[in-house]
Amino acid sequence: MKRVIILVAAVVISLTSFSQTNTAGASAKASFYSKSFNGRKTATGDTYFDHLMTAASNIYKLGTRLLVVNKHTGKQVEVVVNDRMAPHMKGRVDLSRSAFQKIASLDKGVVPVKVYVLSGKTPDPDDDDNSL
Repeated sequence: MKRVIILVAAVVISLTSFSQTNTAGASAKASFYSKSFNGRKTATGDTYFDHLMTAASNIYKLGTRLLVVNKHTGKQVEVVVNDRMAPHMKGRVDLSRSAFQKIASLDKGVVPVKVYVLSGKTPDPDDDDNSL
């Protein structure tokens, strides 16, 4: 009986930790791709088109689905990470132009956002691997 209680407690703690990681959201800044990237290949091999709901990140793994929410307006957009960013851009997610326009005007340039992982790996802050 003790083993069952310990097992159930361990599962509950694990699930609680997992859900807190995914629901808390990470603070970041969102920017958008320059028009000059339209038609170029991304890190996944896909062609970047500014009308698709995609993003670049050096924190989240390629293929990760994210919900990006503008902290000031609450507007949100779902994107898929299909490209990487330069390592010095930590704490930023670069959205396609169309995705950025769903949460802010292009004249804003950079906006504070919360990023939620919808599917994929939640980044480990201690992981120094820039391929995330």
